[in-house]
Amino acid sequence: MFKERLLTPGPTIIPQKVLQAMELPMLHHRSEVFKKELLKACDGIRWLLSWDNNPLFLACSGTGALEASVLNVCKPGDTIITVNGGVFGARWAQIAERLQLKAHEIQVEWGSPVTEDQVVAAVTQHPEARAFCIQHSETSTTVLHPVERIVRKVKELSPSMLTLVDGISACATTPVPGDTTTIDIFIAGSQKALMLPPGLSVVALSERAWKAVEETPRRSLYFDFLLERKSLLSGETSWTPTSTLIVGLNAAIEMFKAEGLEAMYTRHRTLSRMCHIGIQTLGCKLLATDAPCPSVTGFLPPNGIDADKVRNEVRTSYSIRLAGGQGAFKGKILRIGHMGFVDPFDVLAGVTAIGLTLNKLGASTDVAKATSAMTLEMGK
Repeated sequence: MFKERLLTPGPTIIPQKVLQAMELPMLHHRSEVFKKELLKACDGIRWLLSWDNNPLFLACSGTGALEASVLNVCKPGDTIITVNGGVFGARWAQIAERLQLKAHEIQVEWGSPVTEDQVVAAVTQHPEARAFCIQHSETSTTVLHPVERIVRKVKELSPSMLTLVDGISACATTPVPGDTTTIDIFIAGSQKALMLPPGLSVVALSERAWKAVEETPRRSLYFDFLLERKSLLSGETSWTPTSTLIVGLNAAIEMFKAEGLEAMYTRHRTLSRMCHIGIQTLGCKLLATDAPCPSVTGFLPPNGIDADKVRNEVRTSYSIRLAGGQGAFKGKILRIGHMGFVDPFDVLAGVTAIGLTLNKLGASTDVAKATSAMTLEMGK
């Protein structure tokens, strides 16, 4: 018998402390008790992001928050610049099409980060663009874009251009890549390193972004940021919130504070390095070698080994759930999530199971060598 381990890049493992908080009797979302929980969550997110303004809490997945963010600062006919380096980078343009915007996509090779030269060329070519949209971590390709450097450059070239950062799979694994002087909207999601079930999105706006919201025609009722800000002044949300997830979020932030931000970021870097060392020792090829993200590792199995067979066998024989590829990488790669409530022994178990499975499928890997190398890295 093996205990089940969820090593996917979302949803992720939920700690017992968070589960227990969410199992408490249901709170009415207009009660004084819940208002305290909501305002506590605002304080916690401001601490986590080092953000001055209160965030908004939306009852939707991350894609809903991306769409809501674009919708609230752009009007039909506006141009946006997007970084398309994977499945989620492509989503910005899909949203733009539905909202009758013009999207100029910076096409980035999957598995590589966007370059400053590419960004400079795009912003110079489209100075009229209302917003620049980018993922911090592109989960589908396991790349961490150099967002801090990129958004600073965007602001240098075009101070009025809004910067929208999808931090959904990076938040709480690595520092927020900037502050309100360089990032106008930062988006996070519950089912990643925030260690919660899916369904809650967090949107933090700068004062510049709020001014843009006020100037943009309101075209949505549910996703009206001005309504949400007004409701928050009374300690409420405009619509029925994900009350249980907000209570769970407060428990998760208590865990973050107990660990400490720097220790949390160090742990994720260690997990990432352990995973890279183990996977490469097994003879697999890493996907993102130039800019790997600390939340998930992508790799190609040895030649002749089917990625989906590896994933299915690891789940069936060892009760460890990995993720497969998406889009152009579907059926070609495997991804190991190591964000949130994951420790070094979870990663050791995951990579060991992969090595044993590769051998079962005909490869020749030295599992003991891989685990030994990972253990040495863990002890540093």
